[in-house]
Amino acid sequence: MLRPLYDLEPADRETLIDTLGVWIGKGGSAVQAARHMLCHRNTVLNRLRRCEQITGLELSRPRDLVRLTLAFDTLQVLGPAAVLGCGDSWDCDPES
Repeated sequence: MLRPLYDLEPADRETLIDTLGVWIGKGGSAVQAARHMLCHRNTVLNRLRRCEQITGLELSRPRDLVRLTLAFDTLQVLGPAAVLGCGDSWDCDPES
């Protein structure tokens, strides 16, 4: 689900993934995520919209939200190798 984000520049990718994670952690509240990230609510919403465009998933659709949440949790636990579909983290380069 998050694989398309790995086609972005590393800094851009990390910003979007971090925003998604904070938004999920704050129960889907853009206001709370913005406060936590010290940015404007619209910045959070724009980043989330960009995640949707890149992944082809919509956070307003329950199934898509579950998929993205599980993909994010998998990334946090197993690292980029899980997102990139590599056998283990030694077999793949997240920057490629």
